Amino acid sequence: MPKPQLGLGGAVAIGLASMLGAGVFVVFASAYKIAANLIFVSIALAALVALLNSAAIYQLAKQVERPGGVYAYSRVYLNNTWSFLSGFAFVFGKIASIGAIAIVFQRYVFPQVAFWPSFTSIAILTLVNVLGINRTALVATILSITTVGFFATFSIMGIAIPGNLSNEAFAIVPENPVTSVLLGAGVVFFAFAGYARVATLGDEVRDSKRNIPRAIVLSLGFVLILYIVLAWVLVNGLGKQLQVTETPVAELFLMLSGISWLTPFVAAAASLGSMLALLAGVSRTAASMAEDGELPKLFKLRNRFNAPWVAEVAVAAGAIVLASIGEILWVIGFSSFSVLFYYSVGHLSAIAQPQEQRLTPVWLNYLGIVLCLGLAISFGIETFTISCGILGLAFASRGLWLKRSHR
Repeated sequence: MPKPQLGLGGAVAIGLASMLGAGVFVVFASAYKIAANLIFVSIALAALVALLNSAAIYQLAKQVERPGGVYAYSRVYLNNTWSFLSGFAFVFGKIASIGAIAIVFQRYVFPQVAFWPSFTSIAILTLVNVLGINRTALVATILSITTVGFFATFSIMGIAIPGNLSNEAFAIVPENPVTSVLLGAGVVFFAFAGYARVATLGDEVRDSKRNIPRAIVLSLGFVLILYIVLAWVLVNGLGKQLQVTETPVAELFLMLSGISWLTPFVAAAASLGSMLALLAGVSRTAASMAEDGELPKLFKLRNRFNAPWVAEVAVAAGAIVLASIGEILWVIGFSSFSVLFYYSVGHLSAIAQPQEQRLTPVWLNYLGIVLCLGLAISFGIETFTISCGILGLAFASRGLWLKRSHR
């Protein structure tokens, strides 16, 4: 049994680092292009989905200490099939997220160099994780402080400018408001999706039943406020230009300060912090699945620092492959779909909990499932079909794997 090492502060740092990553630098411009002046409705909807998911995770984490997040919870309250599907969706979706974030890191920091910056960043962060969770939390804390400090300054500077509140930037209406709001919320959700990452750390957190739920609530609440302010500042400061720019934070900060080098530096810190936390969470879910026989036993091997090093290396390899061939928005779509499916299983697990373990009304879980599936479907029939096909293929492969292992 792993020795608990992280306190509340370290768990919150990992949650903040997970959310304050590359998503902040890409999702607001993308969401504005989709939803236009309804972007704040999209942000509110994404936040509502995140809050409902957080409530379900909070309720489940109060009862289950084991690492693995929804994978572990669904194994307790549902069955092994749902557990496998949620675990695979999480691993697949977050490997895609790591690949997308590595691409953002490369484009902001080394725009003239292909592939090698992505490869190197993933490799170095994997080494940090292999050396133990305390080192992960320390680095995540440093990177989180850097990112929060930058965006706090950026927001204060942005609020102080007159901006474009009176011009046509807030008058542009999307052609299909309902579908635009849903898709915009699905894109914004990518930037929220790290709030429950600390749940995957399980008993590596001291007093996990108390500290994991608190860390989820604290990190989500802080980032929600920050995202609302950031979106307002970007629309207010850039106006219609937000529809065409690929680097909105960099452009507005240059306008406000005249400094061009600081934004790539902070983007690097945010990207590295997010990838670091993702690598830690995904590898521990894979290790938990291996302990249950859902993945090859090799993935549960741990080194003297108690890190699941084989799982770390395997996750890193998959992310490197995606970083070398994937387009950011394409990868975001598959990542968000997988994560929304994962949280849908989390709601199912919360519904299955005994009444005495419930902290919220059960209808909130049903609402969470409907909203998660609604955002997932909004990415289009192609993403929906391919993602479901990948889940189906994984499930079929699992059947073959279990049959062979029981011979």
